[in-house]
Parts: sequence; structure tokens; C-alpha cells
Amino acid sequence: MAVQYGGLDITFVAAEDLSAMQYRFVHQASDTTVDMVDSAQEIPVGILQNKAAFGEFAIVRVTGTSKLVMNAAIAVASWVKCEYVGASDNGKGEAADKGNDYTRGLVVKASGAENDVGAVVLTLDVLSSAASPSTSVSASVSASPSTSVSASPSSSASPS
Repeated sequence: MAVQYGGLDITFVAAEDLSAMQYRFVHQASDTTVDMVDSAQEIPVGILQNKAAFGEFAIVRVTGTSKLVMNAAIAVASWVKCEYVGASDNGKGEAADKGNDYTRGLVVKASGAENDVGAVVLTLDVLSSAASPSTSVSASVSASPSTSVSASPSSSASPS
């Protein structure tokens, strides 16, 4: 059986020609329109699912899983952010590689090189510590169980 990707899609109007930008991050330009990302500071609303020309309906996946064009080889379980190189090269998935990157997805299908189509589980815009999910899990597991239990706000015991 083939892997299927699904989620919640919202329809906008393409504020520019997006016909060559399928499976890239897009930015919400107004209440009703989307366009390509115009700077590294813009946070994408989701991933374009179709090839919308200017003025056509653009289907944008905002939650769930989606295919995503990547800017390099990116492994499964890596956090990705929206790439911005310039006006004609943006919206691809890029590895979140430094603290304070706004992540938009967790890779569930790896890419082998630039312009390969991988897949991600869309996340909320979370600040990245550039740690892989497995690193984060092992850091929390290394805490003693008594520390985790005593961390409850309702606990009257003093921390040890």
C-alpha cells in the first residue's frame, strides 16, 4: 500500500503565479490571498497543494501531513523551516539548524538532494533548539522519575 498524506486544507486566491510552486511553503498575503514568501522573516501559513496561477484558487495544507520540496538532503525526524534565498528560490523545506529557527514541519519522508520531494507533518511555528526529536526525548528521559513527579504545581514537597 502506498503512503497517503492528508490534513486540513484551506482555499485562498493566488496573489501571484504559483503554478511552478506546488509543494512549497506559502505566505498569507491578505484575508483571502496567498503568495510566495518575500523574506526570511515571513512565517508561512502552510504548503501549496496545487499549481495555482494568478487569480486561481490555491489549496493550502495548514495541518496534517504534506509533500514538501526540500532544499537539500534532509533525513527523517529532522525539523524543517521555510527556506528563503531570493524571490525566485524560496518556500522549500530547509533543515532548522540553529536556535530560534521557526520550524514548520517534522520530516517523515527524507529527501536525497535539492528539489527532491519529501514529506512532513506540519507543526505550529515552534522555536527550534536545533535538536532532533530523539535528542529531546532522551534529555527528558534522563531526568529521574521523582524529579518529574515533584514538578507538579500542586505538589507541596520541596524540590530535592
